[in-house]
Amino acid sequence: MQSKISSFFKFTPASAPKSPNDELATWENKEHHISITYGRTQKRGNPNSVVSCLEPEESAIVGTTVVKNKKRSYAQFHLDCGQSDFLLRTCSTCGVKFAPGDAEDEKMHNDFHKSYAHGIQFRGWTSERVVSMPSVKGGRIILVLHTDPSSHRNKVEEVVKMMEIEFGSGWIVHELCKVYLFISQHRVVGCLVAEPIKEAFKVTSSSISGHSDSARKKEIKSNSTTLQFGDIVFQREVEKRASSVCDSEMMDGSHSGAIFCESKAVPAVCGIRAIWVTPSNRRKGIASQLLDAVRKSFFMGVALERTQLAFSQPTSAGKVLASGYTGTRSYLVYKPDKADL
Repeated sequence: MQSKISSFFKFTPASAPKSPNDELATWENKEHHISITYGRTQKRGNPNSVVSCLEPEESAIVGTTVVKNKKRSYAQFHLDCGQSDFLLRTCSTCGVKFAPGDAEDEKMHNDFHKSYAHGIQFRGWTSERVVSMPSVKGGRIILVLHTDPSSHRNKVEEVVKMMEIEFGSGWIVHELCKVYLFISQHRVVGCLVAEPIKEAFKVTSSSISGHSDSARKKEIKSNSTTLQFGDIVFQREVEKRASSVCDSEMMDGSHSGAIFCESKAVPAVCGIRAIWVTPSNRRKGIASQLLDAVRKSFFMGVALERTQLAFSQPTSAGKVLASGYTGTRSYLVYKPDKADL
């Protein structure tokens, strides 16, 4: 608040004769108060809008709302440059299509991807049919039948849906199947579906035991290509090494394409309808341990030989597993029937 004009003048004692200044001060005190106020322009171009220096809390701009500390919102935009996965992207591991940038869609993909790559969560059951296998360390193998409680069969169906991503749907499980689940760290990391059969066919191929020692050693296959740009020539060499018999089998043509079998069927009792291991747990011997559990528990009190197991149209990886597990390329195969659960 500005000082009154009277503060700029010096008053004399009352006994002194009154001067014109004294009369002015007396007049101010009795009747009038003179105050000086200053104003500043609030907005350029609007001289009538002022804010009083005396009472700033009561001043306001009529018709204008002032918002302080307003949070800014941002939106993610994408450029459509003709890319094939602009709207939906397909995961190379689990095969699920999702929309990048969509929080809900990405969360659903992350949950499914974790279950597919690392195994479905499994808390255990009160009554479990555990197959005792001394070779299984840090886990257990559970046998599930069609007559088991619905909670057991529902878990099997959940695992089968993961298997159908690679094997196709509508043929993996039926009522006569025995399902073996490999449990590790509270997750189902492997599954094997076995069924009783009556006959199978032997693959027409040479035995692995007939291989020479030179075939077991490292093999090097080199290819060279030449690239020429004017007077400059580049030569590229590619070397492929096979460190084991199984790796060399995957490279040759014996495990790709069609399977040739003998025309005459042979008796068989156990068929491996499907076998699957989560991608992050492969090459850890889980498939072989599941096959050992089948040989031990498929028939009560009878242990089957490895060569007595028949495989249903194995994939390229399944062919390597079948020949490596049985010890021969002349393993048994059969054609499963489509009988859904």
